Amino acid sequence: MTDREGVITFVNPQFERTYGYTAEEVIGKTTPRLLKGGPQRGEFYKDFWGQILGGQVTRSEFVNRTKAGVLIDVEATVNPIRDETQQVVGFIAVQRDVTARRRMEDALRQNEERLRLITDTVSDMVSQVRLDGTYMYASPAHERVLGYPPKSLVGTSVFQLVHPADLARVQAEIGAALRTRETGRFEFRCRHADGRYVWLEAAGTLLHDQAQQPIGAVLSARDVTERKSLEEQFHQGQKMEAIGRLAGGIAHDFNNVLTAILGFTELLLDRVHEASVIADLKEIKDAGERAGRLTRQLLAFSRKQIMTPQVLDLNKVMTELEKMLGRVIGEDVELVVEPAPSLAAIKADPGQVEQLLMNLAVNARDAMPKGGRITIRTANVELDADFARKHPGAATGAYSSVAVEDTGHGIPAELLERVFEPFFTTKPLGKGTGLGLATVYGIAKQSSGFVSIASTVGVGTTVTTYFPQVHEAPQHASERVRPQAELHGTETVLVAEDQAAVRDLMVRVLEDLGYIALAARDGADAVRIEEAHTGAIDLLLSDVIMPGLNGPDLAQRLLSRRPSLKVLYVSGFTSHLATRLGTIGGRAGFLQKPFTPDRLARKVREMLDAQVGVRQES
Repeated sequence: MTDREGVITFVNPQFERTYGYTAEEVIGKTTPRLLKGGPQRGEFYKDFWGQILGGQVTRSEFVNRTKAGVLIDVEATVNPIRDETQQVVGFIAVQRDVTARRRMEDALRQNEERLRLITDTVSDMVSQVRLDGTYMYASPAHERVLGYPPKSLVGTSVFQLVHPADLARVQAEIGAALRTRETGRFEFRCRHADGRYVWLEAAGTLLHDQAQQPIGAVLSARDVTERKSLEEQFHQGQKMEAIGRLAGGIAHDFNNVLTAILGFTELLLDRVHEASVIADLKEIKDAGERAGRLTRQLLAFSRKQIMTPQVLDLNKVMTELEKMLGRVIGEDVELVVEPAPSLAAIKADPGQVEQLLMNLAVNARDAMPKGGRITIRTANVELDADFARKHPGAATGAYSSVAVEDTGHGIPAELLERVFEPFFTTKPLGKGTGLGLATVYGIAKQSSGFVSIASTVGVGTTVTTYFPQVHEAPQHASERVRPQAELHGTETVLVAEDQAAVRDLMVRVLEDLGYIALAARDGADAVRIEEAHTGAIDLLLSDVIMPGLNGPDLAQRLLSRRPSLKVLYVSGFTSHLATRLGTIGGRAGFLQKPFTPDRLARKVREMLDAQVGVRQES
């Protein structure tokens, strides 16, 4: 838009994309002075200006120059803007970049041979087709992109190469172009000479006879398979993030329920003596523990677990796990372990790495019901920008990888993008939870790595996990032997938990051990109880996530009044709040839900007896 003198007052974002100027660079300047660069003489602009000042709706064509100095063909329609007295006070100009179309039309009008000389040198595929889709001409790029010699396409139909799922849409696009007589642009899959399909982005310009009736079209197309793949992987990553948030929330609620089930079951086991009742209670406990393992897998997928990362030798973890893996996969499956020499160290939670390898081995075994071979190999890998571009979530750099390869039935290509989703499984009903690969995905992500999968039906599957390398010596964890210390105590513990069943369980366990337990329904209630309590409070036992005042914020408030207070968090869902465990003077510990009364008792005693320091238990 301009004022009456032609000074630009507004440009839309497409103007900025077309010409390369920002709005700030052009507002206040005149269009001819800014964009003029083509063959038009001064008289042309003078005549054009006279027409629009006369209030006419004026259409014309220009050759303009972009900020980068590139000349482009433009169709422009200029409409006057009038005030209340019908005086022209400005203009609105709508421009369309028709450079490609003009050049194509000029080449066709000048000489068909000249067109071929041009198309023979461009990387995009260019073709001339009849209205029924029959090739009249195909440029050499067709052989590079699709594998077909150009002459072999002449006389065949372009529609024979279009993916069946895209055919109706492509035909509809062409039909619309014929009706509107406008250039069409669309994307579709096209069959390569080797049988695979590639994504093409195509644009078409209609060809007309002397009576201006359409007789065919000139098509230009380029291979956009890599771009489409990246887009699909990006959308898949977004979907996985959303599923992860859902999975974490489910695990949080479920862990509260499991804590009550397991806790009260264990209390009953200590009090009953009838064998049949004990057997029934043990079944309940076993079922609860299995459910607890499922929720831990959900938390691993959603990356909401508290981790204890250590510098590890991946070879050592793999070889130490070899015997156990051999028992798990059975005698009809051959296990081959191939550690890479001089493998660089990684930093990860050792328990999670073992869980990752176990899940992959079990999945591989299940893919070979009649036996086969599982190969686990490690490698030092240097990933470049090309790899990272093709694998969203990956970053360039040095990695230590572990690949688990099987000779099983493989996974169809259309299912590969879903295999890391929780609860998605290709196994028969009742044979799998669909959490094995989901857990692997979460562990890899939480360890700042990533995981990839490759599979061929009838040949097998390889899942490769990449961990960033670290230049530190691996830690050799010593066995933790906990003495059977006296678990009773007389200290005062403030219990803050919004789930009534879990709160009642913790209070009961503590009181049975001799502690004074102050029960609070939530953070705000805990503050009121603390303010009213005149005696000592030795430990705050708090859920991490509560309505209103959460656990870490509650701890901060109470520590301002009771600096010697120690804190033990419990939670079934470790979001970003859990990262604040170490921000309260090193007096915090963590206990993962679901927990048993025994684990709670030991952790409480450990916290009360410990020197200042952060202690965690997952």
